[in-house]
Amino acid sequence: MQQVQKPEVQIGKAVPTILFLMVFSLVIDNSFKIISPKLVEYFHVSASTVSWQVTLAGLVIGMGAVVYASLSDSISIKKLLVIGISLISVGSLFGFIFHNNLQLVVLARIIQAAGLGATETLYLIFVSRYVPAEKQKKYYGFSTASFQLATVIGTLTAGFITTYLAWETLFLVPLLSLILIPFLIKFLPKETGESKFVDVIGIILVAAVAVTAMVYLTNFSWLVLGLFIVAVILFLTYISKRKKAFITIDFFKNKLFVFTLLAALLIYSVQASFVLNTFSFLMTEVYKLGLDKVSLMFIPACLAAAAVGSLSGAIAKKLNSVKAVSLSMGVIIASALVASLFMGAPLFLFVGLLILASCAYAMMYAPLMYAGLEKTPEEKRGTAIGFYNLTINIAMSIGFTYSSKFIDSLHLGIFGKTLANHYSEVLFVIAIIAALALLVFLFLVRPNMAKNGRV
Repeated sequence: MQQVQKPEVQIGKAVPTILFLMVFSLVIDNSFKIISPKLVEYFHVSASTVSWQVTLAGLVIGMGAVVYASLSDSISIKKLLVIGISLISVGSLFGFIFHNNLQLVVLARIIQAAGLGATETLYLIFVSRYVPAEKQKKYYGFSTASFQLATVIGTLTAGFITTYLAWETLFLVPLLSLILIPFLIKFLPKETGESKFVDVIGIILVAAVAVTAMVYLTNFSWLVLGLFIVAVILFLTYISKRKKAFITIDFFKNKLFVFTLLAALLIYSVQASFVLNTFSFLMTEVYKLGLDKVSLMFIPACLAAAAVGSLSGAIAKKLNSVKAVSLSMGVIIASALVASLFMGAPLFLFVGLLILASCAYAMMYAPLMYAGLEKTPEEKRGTAIGFYNLTINIAMSIGFTYSSKFIDSLHLGIFGKTLANHYSEVLFVIAIIAALALLVFLFLVRPNMAKNGRV
C-alpha cells in the first residue's frame, strides 16, 4: 500500500485552535448539565422529564464521536470541525428561538450535541496524526486538563447566566464558536483520504440499546424492558455477522474488556448521578442556594481534579491499576455515604466531599481504561478506546436518568419524611450503586488482570 505523505502542519497554531474549540464545546455541554433545577422550575415538570435534555445530548455526543472518528479517514478534520461548529450553532439558535417548548429544547440540544461530538475526538485524532510521537503524551494531557477547566467555566457560566439573566441566554453562548472557523481554515492542513465504511446500522443499534435502557430506568415498564432485550440481541447478532461492524464480536469475547465496560458503566453513572445531578438539586432545594453559588462550589473540586490528573503519571508509579481504582471507588462510596448521613451539615463539608469525589474520578480514568485494554491487540486499541468512551457517555446519560427518577419518586422512609431526608435516601442508594461497581471491578475485572500478572 502506498504511504500517503502527511502535509506540513503548524502545530503551534493548529493545536491551540482545536484545543480552544474543544474547551469551548465542553463548556457548552457542562453548562446545560447543571441547569436542570432551573428548567424544572421554568417548565413546571419533573426532574426525570428535564433530564432528557442531558441524557439524549450525552448519548448523541458519544455516538457522534464514533461517527466523526470513522469519517476522519475520508473527510478532512478541518471540514468535520466546520460541520461540527455549524451543527452547534444551528442547534443553539433553534433552542433560543423555541425555548418556551421543552420538546423543542430537547431537540435543539440533540442538534447541538451532534456538533459537540466532533471536537474532543478530532482533537485526539489530530494529535495522533500530526504531533511527533515523543510529544503526544503532553498533548493528550492537555485534553484531560481542558476537561477540568471546561467544567469550571461551564458551571460558572450556567450558574451566573441562569441567576442574573434569562436561562435561555445560555443558548446564545455557543454562537461564539463561529469566530473560530477562519482560524480552522487557515491553520489546519488540507487532507485527502480513501473512503471508509461508516457502520450506521451498528451505531443505531447501540443507540437503541442505550435509549431503551434509559427509558426503562425512568418508568420500569415491562414493555420497554422487552424492547431493551430485543435491541441487545439484535446488536450482538449484527456484530457477529457483519465483518465491517464498527466493533466486532471479538471484543466481547475478551472477558477483561467486557467486565471493564460493565464496571465503567456503573462507575460513571454514579459520577453523573452524584456529582453532576443530585448535588445541584440538593444545594438548590435543601440549602436554598442559587445556581451561581452552586457553580462556585465546583471550582476547588475541578482545580483539585486537574492537579490529580496532571500527576497521574507519578501516581501510576506508586499505585497499580487495581489499587488506584479500588482506592478511588472507596473514596466515592465514602463521599456519598457521608453526604447521605450528614445531610444539613455546614456547606464546607459538601465542598470537601465534592473535591474528594472529583479527584477520585480524575485518578481512576486512565488506570481503568488501560486495565480494559490489556488483552486488546494493538491494532484494535483505537476502536476499543472509542467504544470505551462511548460507554462512558452512555453511563453518564443513564446516571442522569436514574438519579432524576430517584429525586422525583424515591420514598423508602429510611431516614424520615422531610426534604432533607429524601435526599439522604437518594444519596444512600447512589452509594449502594457505587459499592456494586466496586464489587464488579474486584470480582470480575481484577481476576482477569491477575491472570496476566497485573494485580
